[in-house]
Amino acid sequence: RLKTRLSRRRKVRRRGYLSVRRTLRKNLSTGGEPFKLVFRARRPERPEIVVLCDVSDSVRNVSRLMLQFVYTLQELYARVRSFVFVSDIGEVTHLFKNMDVSAAVDLATAGRVINLSANSNYGHALKLFRDTWLGSITRRTTVIVIGDGRTNYNPPNAWALADLKRRCRRLLWLCPEEQHSWGFGDSEMPLYARHCDRVESVRSVDDLGRVAAELMP
Repeated sequence: RLKTRLSRRRKVRRRGYLSVRRTLRKNLSTGGEPFKLVFRARRPERPEIVVLCDVSDSVRNVSRLMLQFVYTLQELYARVRSFVFVSDIGEVTHLFKNMDVSAAVDLATAGRVINLSANSNYGHALKLFRDTWLGSITRRTTVIVIGDGRTNYNPPNAWALADLKRRCRRLLWLCPEEQHSWGFGDSEMPLYARHCDRVESVRSVDDLGRVAAELMP
């Protein structure tokens, strides 16, 4: 359903922008018979998206939905890299490119890429991504972090997120918890939010669809 909605939106946008000036010129020169709309071609864009998705126990109830969202992004865009994390972080782009959604999500959550039995550690995962993959982030890259921001009382290492923010086009954080719970217990969402361009509470397909539609070129 999400993929269908976004694909339809994408087809509409490919027509380009309505050019009022060119439409007037075209129709005035022909007397308006027949009346034609003239569109100004869109400049080709190749969006780059990097997704970091929490698959720890604390988000187990929504992790499959979130990974299906990641899979959909890879289906729609050619330049998407996908990662999952608990304490360590690993790339799953190849799984989502070569398998159907169910098999890809199963493998991503089966411990084949990272140790899923480790205690959640956002700070370690962010630092590891920063140290290993920061060079792949450019001013064309949109970084999306998906997770609840619960650090298990480990150092949050928000500086690593700040480094990503300085390198990328924009940084979005999608949190499966309601905003009123941010900052309680081991939640570091208020701290992480300072280094994001936008933070959204997402708990349904409709929420994800709304955010994804805004990524459309």
